[in-house]
Amino acid sequence: MAKSLAIASLQILSLLLLASSGQSRALFTNLTVYVHEFRSGEGQSIFLVAGLSNVTWGFNQFGTVFVVDNTLTQSVSVKSALVGRLQGIAAVASLDNTNIELAETFLFTDGKYNGSTLEMKGILIQSMHVNEVAIVGGTKQFRHATGYITFETVRTTEDYITVRSNLHIRQDI
Repeated sequence: MAKSLAIASLQILSLLLLASSGQSRALFTNLTVYVHEFRSGEGQSIFLVAGLSNVTWGFNQFGTVFVVDNTLTQSVSVKSALVGRLQGIAAVASLDNTNIELAETFLFTDGKYNGSTLEMKGILIQSMHVNEVAIVGGTKQFRHATGYITFETVRTTEDYITVRSNLHIRQDI
């Protein structure tokens, strides 16, 4: 009886050791980049591409769909070092015209993360000063990424917006 109890205890201990040795490590990365969106002119980076019939498409009209290809820079100045692009699709998704659904990619084109991407998905509530969306994946240096991104508008005119993006990235490696 004692011998079988000892063997069972050793088997349980072995399973626990195997399980703990197979656990992954979490790597945390925090980045801040600035999104520059131009709504008109030669450098326009957001375009209305679809919407409901018989209504004027716009940023405050339910059903309006946009494609974006915004620049990402290292600091708030549009003339600071370019680190990548924010590309994807946005759509006014609430009947009261207040929320925009985002499915976009941070594409890093320079520096330490060159060639890597982060995928995000979530709702942007237009009336909020700071919004948060989920990181749902990534490539290259951001494989297996999860986390969240906060967006805070720091400069806005009728045709131009600068947004501070704080990326809080977790990777299980």
